[in-house]
Parts: sequence; structure tokens; C-alpha cells
Amino acid sequence: MKKTILILFVMLTVAATGVFAQTKWKVTKADVKFKIRNAGINVSGSFEGFKGKIIFSPDNLAGSRLIGIIQTATINTGIKGRDRHLRKEDFFHAIKYPVIKMKSTKIAKEGSKYVAYFDLTIKGVTKKVKVPFTYTKSGNSGTFNAYFEINRRDFGVGGKSLIMSKTAKITLNITAAAA
Repeated sequence: MKKTILILFVMLTVAATGVFAQTKWKVTKADVKFKIRNAGINVSGSFEGFKGKIIFSPDNLAGSRLIGIIQTATINTGIKGRDRHLRKEDFFHAIKYPVIKMKSTKIAKEGSKYVAYFDLTIKGVTKKVKVPFTYTKSGNSGTFNAYFEINRRDFGVGGKSLIMSKTAKITLNITAAAA
């Protein structure tokens, strides 16, 4: 009995000293890019205005949380007329739905990569998505890189166009500093 109490005390002491503590990260740079085929041509673009909350430690994935929000009105394909059209109701409806939000529900390790399970909300529709990502730490900086695909129709983006692919390819590259 004394041995069990001693082990429990040691575990609580280690936990209290921060061995299992989470690292809070402050986003210093974020690239949010997408690619989709339309009329047989790859259309690429990006979103600006990323805001995120990152609480992440490879040693405590159960306590880790990732949240990302982007402003839909910041879409940029390099063609102003196309960007205005993408902000309209049949695509992102930026006035009614000003943000796209991702909030992790679980983070796990699979091989050399991490996998985050997110609730992704676009145009008021929330779907679960699995996002594999890598994490690299260098001093007080961390880099999070992810690539995943979504079906734009699941979120009511772009209607039932026959010439536009259903699959949008998303790349996230986020650099953060330990806060």
C-alpha cells in the first residue's frame, strides 16, 4: 500500500512540474492554399487572415487542440473578377458566412505523421475531416504542414457544376512560436 501511494505521489509530482505540460503556440506565419480543377484547368488560390489557436505537445496528444479560422472574403486566385464571384452566394457567400473554421476533436500519431480529426465548418455546414500533418520543432519554433482533400459539394460550394471537380485540395503551412 505504501509503495502504491509513493508511486502515485511521484506521478503527481512529475505531472505538476510540467513534464506532461502542453505547449501553447502563437502563429507567426500561415499559408492556406487550395487547388481545384475547373473546365480541365487547375485553379489555385489562397486565403489570408488565418487566425489559430495551437496547444500541442507530441508527448500529450490527448490534451492537444488545434483551431483555425480564415476569412472567406480574403480568397485570392490572382483574378479579381473570379475572386468577387467566389465571394458570392453560390460559392462561399462571404457576407453571410464570413469564416471557415476547423476545430480538432482528436489528435493521434500514425507512423511518422500526426493525424488530426477536425470538425470543418464552411457555409454553416459542419463535416468531420481527417487531416494528416507533420510537426517539426526547431528551438522555440514549430512548423505544422498538412495536406488534405474535401468534397466542395458537401459544403454547398459551387453548386452541381459538371465542369468543376468535386475535390478541392488544401495545403496548410503554419509556423508558430512557443508562447
